[in-house]
Amino acid sequence: MSIPHHPRNAPLRKLAPPAYGNHLDTDQIGLIELDGQPVEYVMRRSLRRTRAMLSLSDRGLVLAVPMRMSARAIETFLQHSYPWLRRHLPRWRANGRPHLELATLQRVLWLGESLPVDVARAPLRSVQPQDGRIGVGVPDPQDPAAIRSALRSWVQAHALPHFEDRARHFAPAVGVDLPPIKLTNARTLWGSCTPAGLVRLNWRLMQGPAHLVDYVVVHELAHLLEANHSARFWAVVERGYRDHREARRELTEWQRRLAAL
Repeated sequence: MSIPHHPRNAPLRKLAPPAYGNHLDTDQIGLIELDGQPVEYVMRRSLRRTRAMLSLSDRGLVLAVPMRMSARAIETFLQHSYPWLRRHLPRWRANGRPHLELATLQRVLWLGESLPVDVARAPLRSVQPQDGRIGVGVPDPQDPAAIRSALRSWVQAHALPHFEDRARHFAPAVGVDLPPIKLTNARTLWGSCTPAGLVRLNWRLMQGPAHLVDYVVVHELAHLLEANHSARFWAVVERGYRDHREARRELTEWQRRLAAL
């Protein structure tokens, strides 16, 4: 589903410009506030595109714009898109979540390893790793949504400390101070860096190999110095992570697996 770039009358309450850089080089992350609720979108610039377009897919809300479209024009387009968003977002949210089966939750990825999941009945939700396995306690062991929620919360709780530790390790090599870091819940965008110097990292990275986490951390730290993907930017990345080309290819191969949880 998509909409053309044409005027509408109802404005959005607040808009935030897209953040600079992320792992998918042509994509950026932005945020709008719709009816008091934040909505994250992916902005994709294209040399071949002549007008802006919004769409909803398995990647979420995607804004495709011409390469040289100004920030003001993008903001105006989003404001004019309010009626379409209000009409289509609720339906997409209701139907866009994958159907969960217990069988798909029998294993969980953790730093590149596929660990067996043991589910047991418990009055309170809990997750406990032990001997290469993940024990999950939930009130109803037959409820896949509860199991998934417990696993997601557990991964998220460990993600931020790990990201901060790796950023602290790589910041001197990149040549930056340790920035504030927050988690993002995007499906396939692994990180972003705002003009104000806030780094956002996707908690789902904790499912992938540790060296891929390191690459994304270095990638976003480099954006603190170069808010682009120029040759200068990649020279900064190489100071902290020399095998970045191979890491980019490998992360693409892991993308679908990391988005499963």
